[in-house]
Amino acid sequence: MHPILFEIFGFEVPSYGVALVTAFIIATILLRREGARLDLDPEQLTDAAVSGLLFGLIGAKLLLIIVELDDFIQNPAKLLDTIRSAGVIYGGQIGGALGVIWYLNRHKLPIVKTLDVMAPHLALGIGLGRVACLLAGCCYGVHYDGPFALHFPEVAHCPAPAGVGLFPIQIVSLINGVVLYGILIWLLRRRKFDGQIVAAFVFLYGLTRAIIENYRGDGVRGVWFDGMISTSQLIALGGMAAAIGWTLWKFKGLSRKNTSG
Repeated sequence: MHPILFEIFGFEVPSYGVALVTAFIIATILLRREGARLDLDPEQLTDAAVSGLLFGLIGAKLLLIIVELDDFIQNPAKLLDTIRSAGVIYGGQIGGALGVIWYLNRHKLPIVKTLDVMAPHLALGIGLGRVACLLAGCCYGVHYDGPFALHFPEVAHCPAPAGVGLFPIQIVSLINGVVLYGILIWLLRRRKFDGQIVAAFVFLYGLTRAIIENYRGDGVRGVWFDGMISTSQLIALGGMAAAIGWTLWKFKGLSRKNTSG
């Protein structure tokens, strides 16, 4: 890990923030290209992505406070730590979606069609963003001594336990994001109805996140039902159910249309 990228004039530049910004830039560049292919204005897509990023940062921190509310009530000073923390990814997704929808509605742009184009790039951005977690030592995996186990050194402000083997969950999440991007782009170019790619993203990300969550070793996610399920898994299951319902409803409508035609 390498939490501090470099120091200039006494100011430390964290690798976490640089990695997140880099992930956003890469995803946005690809989004602009794909949007242009589908006759969407690249500049407006960029503005929508920035709106999503800003709202997403707020949403991620709010969900972090919610799932760790008791701890924050007992230690109000920890609220200052949320400035450095990225928060809970699902909160970022929900907040980001609201930010994008707000922007698209304000500018009278096609909401569902645009969200379909943005969904693959959100998956990619989330995946690439896990490099930041790897560099900072956060969102670490369970104890693991098998192949590719990660060993974090003793470093200040590193939440990962030092000197023990940990499951390479950040790397798995990175690969997952890249694979989901490829699948969703493939589906985007073959979609049957607006909203199909958003539904596919919600389902596939929810499915993989629910599985990956079992290999997370950190506890900053909130747990329910005596520790059987985390907040992210609970949201994932709800999102998967909604995605399945939406997709079945849309395909049923297409079937009726084709039959009547």
